[in-house]
Amino acid sequence: MFLTVVTSSRSGAIGKGLTYESDANVTPGSAVRVPLRKRLIEGIVIEVMDKKLQTEFDLRSINSVLGDRPLLTEAQMKTVRWMSDYYCCSLRQSLQVWLPPPPWSRLLPAEVIMYRTPRASSTRVLPRGKKAQAVMEFLTDGEWKSRDQIMHETGASVAVLKRLDQQNLLMKKTDFAQSNKPINQLTNTILEKPTLTPAQQSAFESIKANPRPSLLFGITSSGKTEIYASLIEETVQKGKQAILLVPEIFLTENVIERFEKLLPPDRIAILHSRLKPGQRKEEWKRIHNGDVSLVIGSRSALFAPCQNLGLVILDEEHEWTYKNEQTPRYHARETAEALCRHAGAKLLLGSATPSLESWSRAKTGTYHLARLPDRYGTGTLPQVKIIDLVETEFNDNYPFSQQLISAIGERLARKEQCVLFLNRRGMASALLCLQCRRRVISPESQLPFTVHHDRNGKPYLEDHSTNTRAPVPALCPHCGSAKLHEVGAGTQRLESLMKKIFPRTRILRADTDTLETPEQMRSVLQKMKNGEADILLGTQTVVKGLDLPNVTLAAVLIADIGLSLPHFRAGERIWQLLTQLTGRSGRSKPGDVIIQTFRPDALEVLAAASHESEKYLEDELKMRIHAGYPPATSMIRLLLRGPDAATRAKRLHTELSGFNLRLGGTCKISSAPTLFGAGREWHVLLRGTDVRSLLQQITLRDVVVDVDPLDTV
Repeated sequence: MFLTVVTSSRSGAIGKGLTYESDANVTPGSAVRVPLRKRLIEGIVIEVMDKKLQTEFDLRSINSVLGDRPLLTEAQMKTVRWMSDYYCCSLRQSLQVWLPPPPWSRLLPAEVIMYRTPRASSTRVLPRGKKAQAVMEFLTDGEWKSRDQIMHETGASVAVLKRLDQQNLLMKKTDFAQSNKPINQLTNTILEKPTLTPAQQSAFESIKANPRPSLLFGITSSGKTEIYASLIEETVQKGKQAILLVPEIFLTENVIERFEKLLPPDRIAILHSRLKPGQRKEEWKRIHNGDVSLVIGSRSALFAPCQNLGLVILDEEHEWTYKNEQTPRYHARETAEALCRHAGAKLLLGSATPSLESWSRAKTGTYHLARLPDRYGTGTLPQVKIIDLVETEFNDNYPFSQQLISAIGERLARKEQCVLFLNRRGMASALLCLQCRRRVISPESQLPFTVHHDRNGKPYLEDHSTNTRAPVPALCPHCGSAKLHEVGAGTQRLESLMKKIFPRTRILRADTDTLETPEQMRSVLQKMKNGEADILLGTQTVVKGLDLPNVTLAAVLIADIGLSLPHFRAGERIWQLLTQLTGRSGRSKPGDVIIQTFRPDALEVLAAASHESEKYLEDELKMRIHAGYPPATSMIRLLLRGPDAATRAKRLHTELSGFNLRLGGTCKISSAPTLFGAGREWHVLLRGTDVRSLLQQITLRDVVVDVDPLDTV
């Protein structure tokens, strides 16, 4: 038997694995120890072959198999290989998202040292010493016994056993403790079975009956979570495991409470990037041992070691955070589809604002489409008002219009709550010189610094694209003027203005400056639900899936942020954010939404205000097809970094263009510096129906391959 093994070595030259021989019965996903150069090293078996590959070298044999079962299932290993092929990365890079860092033996049950007497010995030679003789007497049946058991029964020490082993009076081997709980036999742990409305029941039945991936297209507050709970309940009742993905770690706190009513807390595992390495390993072992029925987390939770996967759900499937921006540059939607295909599991994608990719697949029949067109219970969609900021007088309250201030005051008087959204952090969006009219820029990205104030009110500058900070200069770096002025607004300024306008108002701010752990988000939500706060303001976190019954006003302060980016997805993202915002208001009582914008006639603003989601999706899809952009075509981005990035990108552009002509000219190729790269990062974009054929013509050394990129600027 011949094995392809990816070792724990970091050498890039062997990232695709090495071939070894083995006499043992080994399956893909098993952890092994193998010789590499002059030492033993851990590895994961990727593939098992009956025939030896053509090679001029003699193959070495594996040293040992670790553990009593594979670390990853056959379906997971097939997905590892699929990721390596689809995302153009090495097997090691693909494998690294599935396992905690090595040593992988620490994920396995504890090693157990075993002893027995040699079976071939016809006459017993009694050693010296009472303890040693007691050991030999205890092992007269010739069966393997653990070291701990022998020491407990005979009182012998480790030194006694070691001496008997050296005298060849005992045989020794190392084994692994068997798991107490059988895999794939999860007990019935449902605490409270979900109850569904007729509309929810109809959607649930259609999803359950269809083997294809399903897209649940339900408007905000239509009750998608209850359908998730029903599918999870049925999966667990069958003795299988489920994974529920949310778009960011702070939103895990928004759903935990619901699913702790469905399952005992010890049957739920929470996975996200803020876990410490030790915590992540412990959760990994719980899931692998079958102690967990439901895994909840951000995109990396997809790689939980579920041994009997039955269901994967992507909530808010349209969110861009499901795309990983480091190698392997996977998208959770595509990877989940491959995993479910290999595991025979059900895939459900849920959203009120589906991605164009999922909508296109649902319209063509690749995905099954289920709908929830109405709000749950007696809830109605909020009334939406658009305020043109061009015609607005702010005085000293920018970006608050007088109409918005009045609307907030009305809610406060009625003891109701408000959600305010601005997709920008900090006190001001830039530091502007009033003399030369130029903004102070970051040397790292060549983009304007954002102005923040610390707890003492002292300003400082931060480049959010590179997370670098700098002090506020006394003079303009461009012209030397002292006339520097903070312009624009961020969430920190919103909080400051609200405290000035409504001094007695209880305000909570939710952005990455105030939230460091998911538990902090849980505290924020609990305070809102308990009526301990009047206004929740923040960045994108406050518009995603929050269910706050007493919120009757939701407002976006500047809806245009990001709308003018040179990006084919810019409009889609703004529409999704605005539509999601409308879902925060009026969930239990009649509500209103205010959209402040400098572009009141923008299609995205009008579609969100009129709740015409399906019309927007259809119109945008037609435009994409006409222009030849995804999902009508495939796209791959090649990233080049370094001082010579521009030269290399232009050379690669020329090379690819030549191959494209020879292959029939089916692809469109462009190259440009990236928006945040400060000239030291360039990309080459390939767009067409057969872009992968071009990659086969070139070497990808020192090139980052981004398949299905979300960012193209």
